[in-house]
Amino acid sequence: MECPYCNAVNRDGVRFCNNCGKPLPLVPVSTAGQPAAATNTTGATSRSLTPGSRLQGGRYIVKKILGQGGMGAALLATDIRLDSKAVVIKELISDNTDPAQLQEDVRNFKREVATLAHLDHPLIPNVTDHFQEGSRYFMVQEYVEGENLEERMDRVKQPMKEREALGYASEVLDILDYLSQETPPIVHRDIKPANIIVGTKDKRAHLVDFGIARADVVRNVQRKQTSALGTPGYAPPEQYQGNADPRSDLYALAATLHHLLTNRDPRDHPPFTYPPARALNPQLSPEIEKVLSRALINEINQRYQSAAAMKKDIDDILLKRFGVSGNVSSYTLGTSGAIGAAGAASAANAPRVPYQPARIQPASRPSPPTPPPAVPYPPPQVGQGNWQNIPPYAPVSVGSRPPQQPQRKSNTRRNLLLLILVVLLIGAAFFAIPYFSTHPFGQSSNPGSGSATTVPITTPLPANGLGSIKAPDGEQIGISDGTVAWAVSGPGGINKTEAANRLKTGDAVAAQSLWRSALASDSGDAESLIYLENQRVLNAHNTSNTPYITIVVATMMTGDNASVGHDNVQGAYIAQKEFNDSSQLPGGTLVRLLIANSGNDKQYANTVAQQIVLLAKSDPTFVGVMGWPFSSRAQVAVDTLARAHIPMISQTASSDSLTRISPYFFRVAPPNKRQATLGAKYAEQVLKAKTAVMFVDPADPYSQSLAQYFSAQFTADGNKILATENYTIGQKGHAAIPQLLKDALSKNPDAIYFSGYAADISVLLSNLPTSGQYANLPILGGDALYELNYPLSARAGFKHLRFTAFAYPDEWDILNLTAQKPKFFTDYSSAYNPNNQHPGGMYGYTRASANVILSYDAMLSILKASNIVLTKNIGLSPDGLQKALQQITGNNALQGVSGQISFGPDNDPTNKAIVVLSVDQNGFIHLISVEGCFLVNQCK
Repeated sequence: MECPYCNAVNRDGVRFCNNCGKPLPLVPVSTAGQPAAATNTTGATSRSLTPGSRLQGGRYIVKKILGQGGMGAALLATDIRLDSKAVVIKELISDNTDPAQLQEDVRNFKREVATLAHLDHPLIPNVTDHFQEGSRYFMVQEYVEGENLEERMDRVKQPMKEREALGYASEVLDILDYLSQETPPIVHRDIKPANIIVGTKDKRAHLVDFGIARADVVRNVQRKQTSALGTPGYAPPEQYQGNADPRSDLYALAATLHHLLTNRDPRDHPPFTYPPARALNPQLSPEIEKVLSRALINEINQRYQSAAAMKKDIDDILLKRFGVSGNVSSYTLGTSGAIGAAGAASAANAPRVPYQPARIQPASRPSPPTPPPAVPYPPPQVGQGNWQNIPPYAPVSVGSRPPQQPQRKSNTRRNLLLLILVVLLIGAAFFAIPYFSTHPFGQSSNPGSGSATTVPITTPLPANGLGSIKAPDGEQIGISDGTVAWAVSGPGGINKTEAANRLKTGDAVAAQSLWRSALASDSGDAESLIYLENQRVLNAHNTSNTPYITIVVATMMTGDNASVGHDNVQGAYIAQKEFNDSSQLPGGTLVRLLIANSGNDKQYANTVAQQIVLLAKSDPTFVGVMGWPFSSRAQVAVDTLARAHIPMISQTASSDSLTRISPYFFRVAPPNKRQATLGAKYAEQVLKAKTAVMFVDPADPYSQSLAQYFSAQFTADGNKILATENYTIGQKGHAAIPQLLKDALSKNPDAIYFSGYAADISVLLSNLPTSGQYANLPILGGDALYELNYPLSARAGFKHLRFTAFAYPDEWDILNLTAQKPKFFTDYSSAYNPNNQHPGGMYGYTRASANVILSYDAMLSILKASNIVLTKNIGLSPDGLQKALQQITGNNALQGVSGQISFGPDNDPTNKAIVVLSVDQNGFIHLISVEGCFLVNQCK
């Protein structure tokens, strides 16, 4: 597919241009299981080859075109010389007009033919013929009749049984072991479900589409770079730098296996991010989780070093858990099966050295074109409700920051470049989707986890509050001082786990070294940075008796909302580091942060709150809690903390039911009444809506209060709520949403107000009419719609969205306040982009998400309040912190990154700034208005 912005040719099926990073037009993608490209629209087509066409003197009769792309077309044909046997014919299609470049394309095609012609494995389709007709070149392969695994997953829409999936994986690993033994080793480079066909006759997994196999196939990188990069979601980081070797195919196979076992399509999520498979499919064995964790490590030298070693582990699971032996009757007949793998596994455990295959390095990728200079816009009017006078704002081009994803130095210079490239590939997602956090913002995508039927936790809590316990769903929850590593599913996870183990034994030096190694894999890993900073604090205390205070960051570091926890600790660390580096607290007092994880179930927040109470009793340096980010968790925890006189300040919990819930509860995000009222004003003043239908889950505090206040304001202004569609948040309620939408549209509303979460509105967006009177129906909502993790099916409906939010990363610039921007912005980039390895505007490294900003502001409030107490030369206690927080009001208001922070008598922020955002036809975010006090005591 040709990019409409820079004219670079991209591999079909990708959503973003690999050259400029901008979104590509949505077109149907073929899922044909044969070695074919998806449908292309560049115009370089095989015009004369239609069903019935004959080739090679009539020997081959074309039956249908399986697909075609920028470099080739694949045709299903019959070979009349072989009793009309079905074959696949691949034709070279080149849009090059330059004779030299055309010859290069021909040489590459012939090289592919030669590569495949010399392969001899029963699960790789053989090349049976190749020929030239005029200026056209063709290759003939065996046709594998069957269903590819992508078609299978699309058909059944549920995870594959572990035994079946491991059987296919074992067979593919046999193929990969064979390919790795070629001289030079052959790298497939595009392992994914669509390229694995289960034969109808033999029921075995066949590997197809070797079009980008071997490093020297692609020379003209400008034109064919996407082919060399493989498929986002499956391809490993090093492949985006051009450094693929046989171990790269093992990563892609593991990503494929994760997809099969969980039914989670990695193309719908940030790359290099795979939640624990058992969290998505509890029926899976712990052994396969271990295999996936090892195979999906971003650092190439830390994952499996051979297909044989990985196959042995797969075959062991098949034998021990299912009583079946791995497939040793295939090509290698034990070389990569149970016998031969034993030696390979031993070799895999030997000291690792960089893999050095004998292959030709591809040409270097040219730099993308320089983006046009940003056009300045006049600032929006603050607080005036003058909606029409504010121009749309197109942010600086950014790359997406996948949670815990990138590769850094070690081979870090090489691997960090790969991340820059891959994130740019996916990166323009920020322009194609409503996203200013790579993670759920404000509320959970599944906030209602947990209910009255939650299994109670019976495990005794640690006496001093520190440590983890196993929750009923199997995840670890609790409070960590570094002796527990929470975020271990991403790059650096093995190092972090080992660091925790070393710290438990008292080996702090080794732990610090391991945390630094983890940061070499992901410089945005705030958890490791916090533990390193804590060691510095403790060293200063032990050697110089430097005083310190302890604050707990309470969030979700595991489970469905782990990405929220990632943002929370990123914001908290910047505040900790700023105060420690510049000795902002009196007497040189330093800040130590502990990380509390309440996991996937909202009820676990109460258990962790009980641990915090135990911590407060045993640690005299403890002063308070920053968290929880979700209203449902905050409500569960607040009573336990309040009874112990422990202050808690939330960054984003916004349910109105939390107002005045306790004198010890504070928040920097305003209650829902503010944003719902603002949404109603926007609906009537800008959208001219006189009628609306509301979607609400009355059992969810966030959804209920948001809908209540939208309805109150909307009807008070003389408008009408035509109907209220009651839905249930989470997966269990999704099936009913299409029918509820149908009923809503039958009321003929001017707008829909969806009071809920991105995961739920995704179903509604996927079912919206694309033509007729509702093709442009506006859909409004609150901050919980501000996410990236929308499935592909919902993204065509983004243009309908308008939503309120509590922070926007570009507010300072849009309001012409660039000269007054807080130090936070430079400190953020310095912390998470220490070697300038990431481009500007890249979320998670050089650009902070809204959730990070609000977490920073919450921690800043705690530290400013601590300063108030310590300045008086009195000891700081939780009660003292609570009283000091109440003093942040009026003339003592605090300037936060998200706006003024001034707590009212109810401990809610007074007139806190809120933004209204919309999404245009092209998926671009527009800031419509900023309402409230952005600068301290400058409210309009």
